[in-house]
Amino acid sequence: MSAERRVLGLLRPYGALFIGTIAATLLASVFDGFTFVLLIPFLRALFGQAALSAQGGSPVEAVLDRLVGPFLRAGAPDAALRNVVVILLVALVLKNLLTYGAALGSVAIQEGVVRDLRVRLVRHLQMLPLGFFHRAKAGQLVSRIINDTDQVKTAVSAALASLLQNAAVILVYLGILFALSWRLALVALLLAPVLLLVIRPLLGKLRRRSRELVAERGEVTSEAGELVGSIKLVRAYGAEEFELGRFRALAERYRRRVIHSQRYAVLSHPISEVFGGLMLVTILWMGTRLVLRDAASLQPEVLMTFLAVALRLMSPLKSVTNYPAIMAGAVAAADRVFEVFDVPAGEVDRPGETEARFTERVEYRDLSFAYGDEAAVLHGVSLTVRRGQVLAIVGPSGAGKTTLVDLLARFYEPTAGAILLDGVPITSFTRRSLRALMGIVSQDTVVLNDTVLANIAYGRDDVTLERVREAAQAANADDFIGKLPDGYGTVLGDRGARLSGGQRQRIAIARALLRDPPILILDEATSALDTESERAVQEAIDRLMAHRTVLVIAHRLATVQHADAIVVLQDGRVVERGTHAELFESGGLYRRLYNLQFRT
Repeated sequence: MSAERRVLGLLRPYGALFIGTIAATLLASVFDGFTFVLLIPFLRALFGQAALSAQGGSPVEAVLDRLVGPFLRAGAPDAALRNVVVILLVALVLKNLLTYGAALGSVAIQEGVVRDLRVRLVRHLQMLPLGFFHRAKAGQLVSRIINDTDQVKTAVSAALASLLQNAAVILVYLGILFALSWRLALVALLLAPVLLLVIRPLLGKLRRRSRELVAERGEVTSEAGELVGSIKLVRAYGAEEFELGRFRALAERYRRRVIHSQRYAVLSHPISEVFGGLMLVTILWMGTRLVLRDAASLQPEVLMTFLAVALRLMSPLKSVTNYPAIMAGAVAAADRVFEVFDVPAGEVDRPGETEARFTERVEYRDLSFAYGDEAAVLHGVSLTVRRGQVLAIVGPSGAGKTTLVDLLARFYEPTAGAILLDGVPITSFTRRSLRALMGIVSQDTVVLNDTVLANIAYGRDDVTLERVREAAQAANADDFIGKLPDGYGTVLGDRGARLSGGQRQRIAIARALLRDPPILILDEATSALDTESERAVQEAIDRLMAHRTVLVIAHRLATVQHADAIVVLQDGRVVERGTHAELFESGGLYRRLYNLQFRT
């Protein structure tokens, strides 16, 4: 399906409001045309003539006679003039009320479409595989959610205001023009397609330029976000001028794209303006000949009314001719949004998947995994963790430790082999129910720009402050939270900027404690902390681990000496397994890693 059809398909939920908006616009244009037609009796009454022709006149005068004839024939010319003015004012009020209603309806549809599109886009992003986010730039995705969806609104407004609404206005005005003088109206109608043929060659170039422009806008957004997020690194390395130079070059490239794009977009307006002027001059030349040579076929006041309506027709006609240029830029932005929609969702539950349960053991059975087309990260891994046991996973960097636990949460799917809970493959369970069994505390703790309470109770709105405080106390976090300006109501700043690393970790532990999961995954939870912070965090972790099945990844081997079992990974394979004492005595890789850490 083309991007244009997909964009217009977004209007489907607003069909009734859309039709109402078009109907209001059509009625408003009828009243607008009616005010111009009243020029005929107005000018006649102004110059002391009868407001309506006794012979019936043109079809327009016949309609006027039927609608307001008694008012226009009443009394002397000054009374008819007064009545014309009153009718004109009533028509203007009704026309503007309808225009106002149509404008509000149009805005409601546009903003509704943008809201729906943003929500759909975020929902779809939530269902995409993690590999997509590893490849995509965060700034580009944010640009698509905010900027590109807002550009799509332009396409909707173009479809409403610049096409259908103005097309309705044009039809009404053309009807009036044909009723006033079919000869002059035919001239205008024959000249209009010429304008479309002149503008058409610009559209292909404009669309290509617009696609380049929205992509470049995404790059600027991405670079700005990255710069703000890494400001500490920039200052630490004195790279302010370097980063400024990069951003200046990007901003300059975007400026050039805008100029090249607008070179074609702006050109359509003067072309249509010149063409409209030529059309009016042609109509004026032909109209004066008809008036001067054969006054019976076209009266002066009718010619003046015709010119007024024709001038009024120029604005909607130019809007319609500019529609393709407006639509080109909006569709270019829509293409970028639909590119994301076209990425297959990975986080989708399949028919037959059930609620996950865990009572006995977690089992990895001959598991292998590779990221896309890259070399395999895990090779034939087999291991078992029984309920209540603590399994430590150690090994050099790049051995596949984090990937091993990520597969348990179904962040990825195995390339070969399987993971089982109580003998049932985890692919038989819904992802939501499976992850509800797990609490994950990692080195890269995510703290949101929200209150302490909201961070600990993340994802739940049924938790009381007392339960949150109990979890914080068990996580050794209640003391420092109490010293914050607003306690549990303190907003922690972007990425928890108001907290130290150890404090952020304890917030994450409190979050996991509140969830009370039977399975716990600890991924390097203390590796980035100083000794004092590590002690406080480790005490909290010990409470968190109690009576739970734990998979702990640890770089510091001192923290896993008391694990029930330790597996050692190297190059994606299990090369050793046993207790700390057994592995230390065997003198293998574990012993070498241990000696490297404690050789002093």
